[in-house]
Amino acid sequence: MAKFYMMAKYTPEALKGFLSKPKDDRKAAVTKLVESVGGNLMSFDIVRGDYDLVMVVDAIDFNSAAGAKIAVQSTGMATDAVILEAVDMTEIVSKAGTALGSYSKPGG
Repeated sequence: MAKFYMMAKYTPEALKGFLSKPKDDRKAAVTKLVESVGGNLMSFDIVRGDYDLVMVVDAIDFNSAAGAKIAVQSTGMATDAVILEAVDMTEIVSKAGTALGSYSKPGG
């Protein structure tokens, strides 16, 4: 499983929904969504700042996380959704070293 950090903003329509049913458990709804694509919701937080919500998800792969993102955005309840994938910097630097060894600069 891969770890993803997901952020989004609620739309005015979603905020109206919160006002009409303030005790609605959004974490339970998001847990069900994430599990439907084979993932596990590790954290779900409403936050201050440029985004309204931040969650950490263990998902099978990026496509599964993106599928959940598209599903939610298609409802019109969230916008500006972003998915950040946690990476292994040691592995990346190792691959960069391998690539650099086979790269020749222009003119040299």
